[in-house]
Amino acid sequence: MNINWFVFIIIVVITFIVIFKKEFKYIDAFVFFIPFNATVVFSTHDSTAINLPFILFVFAAISYFINKSLQSKFTISKSKKNIINWLIVIGFIAIFSQIMPYIIDGKYMVLDRYKESIYWAKEEALYPSMQWVTQTIYFLIGLLVVIVVSDTYKTISDIKKVLKLLLAGITFMIFWGWFGDLTYFLGIPYPQFFNQIGMNKLGIESFNGYPRMSSVTMEASYFAQILIPTTPYFYWFSQQNKTFIFDKTFHKRMYLLSIITLPLAITTTGVLGFFIIIGLLLKNSMRLFTLKSKYFLVSLYSILVLTFFIFSIKYLINISGTYSGIERFKTVHYGVFYFLDYPILGLGWGVFPTYDFIINLLVNFGLLGAIPFLILLYNIFIKLHVKIKKVDKNIRPLFKAAIESFILILIDSQLSGFIYHSQYFWLYIGLAVSIGSLELNKESL
Repeated sequence: MNINWFVFIIIVVITFIVIFKKEFKYIDAFVFFIPFNATVVFSTHDSTAINLPFILFVFAAISYFINKSLQSKFTISKSKKNIINWLIVIGFIAIFSQIMPYIIDGKYMVLDRYKESIYWAKEEALYPSMQWVTQTIYFLIGLLVVIVVSDTYKTISDIKKVLKLLLAGITFMIFWGWFGDLTYFLGIPYPQFFNQIGMNKLGIESFNGYPRMSSVTMEASYFAQILIPTTPYFYWFSQQNKTFIFDKTFHKRMYLLSIITLPLAITTTGVLGFFIIIGLLLKNSMRLFTLKSKYFLVSLYSILVLTFFIFSIKYLINISGTYSGIERFKTVHYGVFYFLDYPILGLGWGVFPTYDFIINLLVNFGLLGAIPFLILLYNIFIKLHVKIKKVDKNIRPLFKAAIESFILILIDSQLSGFIYHSQYFWLYIGLAVSIGSLELNKESL
């Protein structure tokens, strides 16, 4: 086992803070360090790497259950019970779906997603494997992230705290990304403090002479996926009359910097995210313009999007016969047919991850799992949507930010894959649950 002593010291420092500062918890550290999925705590001799967010969440989960066990009753607030129940149901279905490889037992051919890259992968007979069990454990850990986050951050002060930590961590991620690009252009070595795996483990990766920004994340698409859902918080907090997290100027500057930064990842997710965020900005700013200005701006935006779409089609045609194109198209194509052959419970969770969200759910645990998952997401959306209409205008930006962030993480996952084994997807879902479940009639700003 190889230990990263620099990161180990970070964990020791966090532990001391948790011990001596009662209001600080491991889950708080987990939220701040959520982007650091390229930062390895230790790796085994078979090259299995355990990253910093995962370790911090393990400590957070242990602390959570110890605290719950010391309470006289294990209680969940009424406003979250429906969500928690659906999470439990989904977890049981994911576990139950592991029966499918035993039922199939070699009688069905499936493209192997794990032995080698999809480009070279061949269909092989499906048998039970510990690989599917491991993937299911990752999925269950994700569901647990939602439970722990949503049950930890319950009040307005809790929400302010978690958002301050999240936005601070994202701010560090952005500036470290710019610093990495600067080292590339200056020709100086990139410090490997936070990149033991992923794109930047051997230095800044480039494309056609330009650095691809991935910062402390494993790759550029992860960088974009993590950044996109935070932009609504930067935007809406810059619109608040009173300071909510940081001051308005900070939020405004970080919002603009986030928009500028996204294309620098040089990834399809980042560029698509850029246009989606610009579209949201246009939608949210419409009230400030005259009717003629609205028509002009919408027309200009439509032309830009259409132009991008045309170039994207050409790009997709060009890459359709290349490694990258086949990587993406092949999984979705095969996934549809696998689902049609096994529509009820799929092939079993983790057997065949695809580069999208919906087909991923359907092929891995069928209609029996996908329908409850979509019901869960619908319930979260409705909670936030209803709150926007009911709450005082002074706090409405929080709920607008939360619902836009929630929608963006789902769009993220549809565009570039359901990264269920990385905790950031589940963190954003947990935050949406927390914010949507706030009891504001008993709270004050």
